[in-house]
Amino acid sequence: MATRDSEEQAAAERVLFALPGSPALARLSAVETVRARILLAIEHALLAPSSKLPRVEHIAAGLEVSPITARRALESLVEDGVLTRRPGRGGGTFVAEAPPALGDSSVSAYRADTQAISSLIDQRSLMESAIVHAAALRATESDCAELDELIEQSQRASNWMDHHVPDSKFHRLVAEMSGLPEAPAYLTVYEALHKYFVPYPMEELEEGRDEHRALVAAFRAKDPLTAVSVTRIHVDALRREMFPALPVDGGDGAAE
Repeated sequence: MATRDSEEQAAAERVLFALPGSPALARLSAVETVRARILLAIEHALLAPSSKLPRVEHIAAGLEVSPITARRALESLVEDGVLTRRPGRGGGTFVAEAPPALGDSSVSAYRADTQAISSLIDQRSLMESAIVHAAALRATESDCAELDELIEQSQRASNWMDHHVPDSKFHRLVAEMSGLPEAPAYLTVYEALHKYFVPYPMEELEEGRDEHRALVAAFRAKDPLTAVSVTRIHVDALRREMFPALPVDGGDGAAE
């Protein structure tokens, strides 16, 4: 029995502390990761044919890469016929009317990481529950007002990248509010999941904002149990929304 327990503990530690992601994904360049995430969004109908993409600097901020990386990725997708450029007023970068299926190796690397995504969601659910429990006991009105403003910034966003930036700041502020020494480990898991983020239609983001509003209300009420309940619902939605769970013709809902 002791041997089995020690083996199970060692296995659990490997899952918790191993760097997430398959070796194939780890070998991708920054440009390839941007290509893959945009291609996955198009494949799952999250970016519709003929839809306009945000400006390069917004894509870079949302996918947490440099503007040069984002520009190179978009240029390569234009060369492949997946995206098109339209000049003049109202122009910009658009998804092609009939984007070709490329069979891109970078997309295959992302698809192969289903188990890593599942493990990261498990870790985030446990760790974020502890984070919000502690934050609810320490939250000040100033903290809550700052969280309210980040939700409003997300509400005012005109595209998925403008939403992603204040949404990330929201979670980082909650981690800071918790005062827990484990908060940096939580943020490592949270940020690891970001590399799997793919763009979503703006209309699909409201449910996640409502959950953030409910979380702030729990903070104001100093109610850690409700904060944990809201967080578990919020994070659990990722099991339905991350791209491995989505049907190829699209999906509904998005929580970050």
